[in-house]
Amino acid sequence: MIQINPREIAAQAMVEIMEEGAYNNMALRRLLRQNGAMPTKDRALVTEIVNGTLRNLYYIDHVINQFSKTKTEKMKPWVLAVLRTAVYQMYFMKIPDSAACNEGVKLIVERGLAPLKGFVNGVLRTVAREKGNIVLPEMGTPEFLSVQYSHPLWLVKMWIAYFGYDETQMLCQANNCPPDVTIRVNTLKTEKALLKKKLEKKGVAITDGGLVPFALHLKKTADIGGLDAFTEGLFHVQDESSQLAIEVLDPQKGETILDLCAAPGGKSFTIAQKMENNGKLISGDIYEHKIELISQGAQRLGIRIIEPRQQDATQYDKTYIRAFDRVLVDAPCSGLGLMGKKPDIRLKKNGDEIDQLVPIQRQILENGAKYLKQGGILVYSTCTLCKKENEKNIEWFLKNHPDFIGEDMTEFLPHEICQETAKEGYFTLLPHRTNTDGFFIAKLKRKG
Repeated sequence: MIQINPREIAAQAMVEIMEEGAYNNMALRRLLRQNGAMPTKDRALVTEIVNGTLRNLYYIDHVINQFSKTKTEKMKPWVLAVLRTAVYQMYFMKIPDSAACNEGVKLIVERGLAPLKGFVNGVLRTVAREKGNIVLPEMGTPEFLSVQYSHPLWLVKMWIAYFGYDETQMLCQANNCPPDVTIRVNTLKTEKALLKKKLEKKGVAITDGGLVPFALHLKKTADIGGLDAFTEGLFHVQDESSQLAIEVLDPQKGETILDLCAAPGGKSFTIAQKMENNGKLISGDIYEHKIELISQGAQRLGIRIIEPRQQDATQYDKTYIRAFDRVLVDAPCSGLGLMGKKPDIRLKKNGDEIDQLVPIQRQILENGAKYLKQGGILVYSTCTLCKKENEKNIEWFLKNHPDFIGEDMTEFLPHEICQETAKEGYFTLLPHRTNTDGFFIAKLKRKG
């Protein structure tokens, strides 16, 4: 029987993510599929090492650089991947230091880098011995938060300017905690209580959502797609923040609604369920393969009213003019609210990308506004925590569209998390406050 070393697979994933620009979820999925003979516990170990190393990369590199004469930026990619994943195991997992060290050295030798095994062994043994002596930047500084919680310094400084130091520290902490899987009950096919019983029989641990009525948080779910309840279309995976955006949109039976940036389809599915499969829902996206995902999801869930369309939301479509009761603009964004789920985001984003996104977001908003009927509702949402992409866009829009107003959305928000700005038509969800992705929702109404 072929023996597959899960630590080798984890190090290979790190090389692909850090050196070749692969997305961590895609690299993991492909490597796990290629090594399908691995036992479940080893597959879980690979996933934990890769995601955990990415979540804590700034801290791990800080530790390595403190005790290595050769700094991380000068190391060979395989050596660096082995060191990083070994330090993660030693500092953040219940794996004996000696095991992590010995396995790391073995991976170096097996890749034909035997002359470097002494270097790797020395660094890892020193790192293990000096665990209690890590020198960090001064507490109370942005640099401390950046290293301690492994977030880019530019982002930490931006969030401190927005939220203050203590709130930013709690936000960074929350981003380093692996999130639950959150689903939305398919009310076209089942009831919440019935779905809970069905999932619990399969050993799934379930808690109710805190923001919206049909959300469930799941744990002990190694393979969501393999559950009978999934194949039967009794739920779809969707964070509570996204579900809340649809509560705010408040779709009604019989209406005509446009979801401008719909893929992979979760928001459209929730809209259709709230419409009770009655009305017309156009779900657009720029990529053909994502349109197919929407079609497949709608079929699985028993949704009949979705019309998937391949279209570029930045391009004006005159056939849509004043045609819709409600429009959802879930805009392409920097994704800074998704770091809990996608830890590699913190390593691949910068402020330059944000400046490039803002004009795109504004163009989509412009188009969405033109498609709305008198008295209609437009909801703008993003999965980022950046005022340029959020509040500043809404300020710009309202200034340039006097026929729109911010609509009070407090009725859709739990009292304990409600912000004053909700009365003015916008609201920010912070992961450590709401147990959701970081998210922004604005509700705009065209004057009737």
